[in-house]
Amino acid sequence: MHSNQPHGTIPLASERFVSSQVNARRHEQIIQESHARSRAMGIDPNQTASPEKYKLSPEMLRQRIKDSQPFYDLVTTQMSTLYRILKGSGFCMAVSDADGYVLHTLGDAQLMEHYKMGNCMPGYLWTEEAVGTCGIGVVLKEGISIQISGKEMFCKRAHHITNSATPVHDNNGNLIGVIALSGLASAVHVHTLGMVILTAKAIRSQIGEIEKAREVAIRNTYMSALMESDQRGIIALNEVGDIVQINKKANALLGLDQNASSGASLMNPDSEIGLNISALTRTRTNWKQMLRTKRGFTEREVTFVRGDSRFPLVCTLDPITMPDGESAGGILLVMEHDRMLQLANEMAGTQARFTFDSIIGSSIALEEAKKVAHAAARGNASVLLHGETGTGKELFAQAIHNASPRRNKPFVVINCGAIPNELLESELFGYVEGAFTGARKGGRPGKFELADGGTLFLDEIGDMPLDMQVKILRALQSGEVNRVGDMQPIKVDLRIIAATNVDLDMAIERGTFREDLFYRVSTLNITIPPLRDRGADVLSLAETFLHRIRPRLGKPELEYSQPALQALVNASWPGNIRQLENAVERAVNICEQKVIQPDDLGLDHTDTRTARNLASGRALSSVNELPEEVRNLNTESKAMLEEMEEALITRLLQEHHGNLSQIARAMGVSRPTLYRKLKKYGLNAS
Repeated sequence: MHSNQPHGTIPLASERFVSSQVNARRHEQIIQESHARSRAMGIDPNQTASPEKYKLSPEMLRQRIKDSQPFYDLVTTQMSTLYRILKGSGFCMAVSDADGYVLHTLGDAQLMEHYKMGNCMPGYLWTEEAVGTCGIGVVLKEGISIQISGKEMFCKRAHHITNSATPVHDNNGNLIGVIALSGLASAVHVHTLGMVILTAKAIRSQIGEIEKAREVAIRNTYMSALMESDQRGIIALNEVGDIVQINKKANALLGLDQNASSGASLMNPDSEIGLNISALTRTRTNWKQMLRTKRGFTEREVTFVRGDSRFPLVCTLDPITMPDGESAGGILLVMEHDRMLQLANEMAGTQARFTFDSIIGSSIALEEAKKVAHAAARGNASVLLHGETGTGKELFAQAIHNASPRRNKPFVVINCGAIPNELLESELFGYVEGAFTGARKGGRPGKFELADGGTLFLDEIGDMPLDMQVKILRALQSGEVNRVGDMQPIKVDLRIIAATNVDLDMAIERGTFREDLFYRVSTLNITIPPLRDRGADVLSLAETFLHRIRPRLGKPELEYSQPALQALVNASWPGNIRQLENAVERAVNICEQKVIQPDDLGLDHTDTRTARNLASGRALSSVNELPEEVRNLNTESKAMLEEMEEALITRLLQEHHGNLSQIARAMGVSRPTLYRKLKKYGLNAS
């Protein structure tokens, strides 16, 4: 229907349909402002269609539709529903994206023809910039629902049309599109806008549900990825113990459906109840009661059943509590025994750090020890390291391990002399739950188990009690250990490297060390020389320690003076490398100049005499009668000291008829040290 009213004159509020969101005065102001913008943009009132220059290519339209999903899918569905109600009543609907490009149209043939002639079709821009004042254009500009009728339209060809348009927002309030319902002005009712608004609200509600479902799906995807990324088996249980979710690792461990990823795939087809954890285990644990009372446990061995077979897995149960305090079930972590030991080793840091490159020095004595150690690394034989305190026995042990085929397996250390006798057995062999008062729930593996596949370093083995020596010997002979309180043997495969500063030959004669254990752990013997026998290695080590310590203490330019270097060479180092490192660290701490002086090292002027006494003076004090000529020697002279030591050994060879064990005991040194001295002086035991 065409009006005879001149273009540009706004009808009275009583003569048009008024938006439900604005009053008549504001509605009139909005239309006037839109008309003004349309004139300012040069829109021709006689324009009959949206200009072709604003048309999208087919590919661009497809991309716009894709970018607007799921809005596009929802709005087209809602438009179809609404059209079933309005069909045949002369209405047509259009939907645009947030930029005003028409994405979809639907309606009666008569009005659809009008749409086509005006290019109100998918791919065309339908805004004030393109066609002047119109429903979609005003909604995009003002952000409100509005009904525009007759001459409120800017272009004359639409003066017989009424537009009812409303914005559609997502849950975050972002504009995602506009819905417009058009019809003949004579047929449109004020409630037409209400129908459009309700349609938009329905779409927003559905978008909200879709977004929530997507968020849940994303969270579930994250949760599934998290469960699958863990190397442990993970089982989610409800409050009565039914499995509600399970990862692939747990499926494999329990022998369930390999394709199962949730409780739904584990449903019992007869009862349609989720598989209960109690049906998979043989244990005194009351799963239902434990879950409902929100109690858990850590690293407990649980027996699982798979057909007729039974197998143990190490389990940890963490209860889940709702915000209101109610139980929601729990998370059961399951892993194989070997994997648990591997994790325990990783957490305990049971990895060897040092290699043969870490052993500093090039003295003949050190090179001989390294040569034997290299040979030991190539095999699997047990190794006995002998050396004074502080000579670097563990350094050698780690180097041997890291050069061996077991390098990627655990390197586990236990100091046999530092653990009380009553605790040593449980440290070495572990214990089961309830083995003794205070035993940890689920038990605990011992050092032998932790070292399985790798190396067990028994430091200070000479200080081990006799009763434990028997048990270690049995474990080494059988390749099995029994946890304290358990009769079930556990197979272990490991290499033994032992170390001591005790003369084990003498300990065997005194009855404090078992001879059979000695032969078991000493297939290869390596004597690590004391620092006093390593010559210029002292300076190499001192430089290494200085370069390591001075940056840490903020003194990067600190160096040794020549007198300090001489003091280092002359010192006896009864505490060996450990004492040297402590002396260097002391010097770096207290030195106030850029050059370290002898006094900074804190070396006792009697150190040289002390060391020489270790080599020979101890032996002198243990011999009741010495030749007169030996007692009269000048012990301050190194040459005289060596002459005295040679004379002493010659005398003892005669007295003990070449029995090296008795001679070593009389001198207070080990047999390897005695062998070295015999070679040094060219003496023959026979």
